[in-house]
Amino acid sequence: MLGFAFSPAYPRRLIVILILLAGMRHGQIDCNSLGAKNPMIHRWLLLFATFAITGVILDRAYAEDDVLIKRVKTTWRAQDGATIDDILSRAAKIAHFVPRGWEVGQKHDSETPVVFSWARSQGDKPDDAYTISWNISAKGDMSLGPPYAKTMQLGWQPFALSLIAREMADEYPQPNVAFLHDTSNYDFVVTAQGELGNLLKKGRCTIGDPVSLDYVVLPKEAPKEDVWRLQISVNCEIAGPSYFTRDGVIIFKKTNSDPWQPASFFARRIAKYPPGHWFEQVEPDEQKAFDAVRKALKGPR
Repeated sequence: MLGFAFSPAYPRRLIVILILLAGMRHGQIDCNSLGAKNPMIHRWLLLFATFAITGVILDRAYAEDDVLIKRVKTTWRAQDGATIDDILSRAAKIAHFVPRGWEVGQKHDSETPVVFSWARSQGDKPDDAYTISWNISAKGDMSLGPPYAKTMQLGWQPFALSLIAREMADEYPQPNVAFLHDTSNYDFVVTAQGELGNLLKKGRCTIGDPVSLDYVVLPKEAPKEDVWRLQISVNCEIAGPSYFTRDGVIIFKKTNSDPWQPASFFARRIAKYPPGHWFEQVEPDEQKAFDAVRKALKGPR
């Protein structure tokens, strides 16, 4: 039993070949009637039929792969509604990001991976390629991986920023620093006072290095959540404590589809007060923390 279903959609050429082989095997078709007057021609006919069947099977496998790839590309969406093609095409214009292609990997633990590969340069070897996978479960759910690629879930700007920040960390030549330092590219972080990039611009802040935007890999015993962390360094031409206005650290975190939350003292002030009024109020928790640091630096008396 070969395990093929003879449905109307199945290629007619495969059905003909299978009938031909079955007849030759059981003696119902005389090889001489096909012009096979010697065993060599008979073997060639069998070899040709085998190759033909293999080709049809491969064609069907490729068609099934195409269906899975199309399904991923048409159904998956980032949290801001962006499609895969939109994110990848924009990233290719901003970062060192050269698309290589799509394929379907081997099924593992009841999940089928649909894999996209890319490289930083056209001249990179195949072994230097990076991959992004959409793992499709038996129920049809999709999970994105590996961790570095999960910034795609936030949209094209966060993904591009994370790629460039990684280039900077790896000291890759000619990263797109201008994009990394453009405050408007951080408007995907929305606070009670407005979009972060706009607030930094109004607060006369410029972005410096380092910048990082990462997916946080939690310990196995932690609840299963998606967590992202954004950290930027800024210089602000405004009156205020120098530890904020010179190489000030701004950190925001995001959990699942919840809004971004401030995770550093400066970030909390930006989210709480409008530009121009960031340092007018005393924050008790902040003052307490700084006092503890000063005390520790002085040491025991």
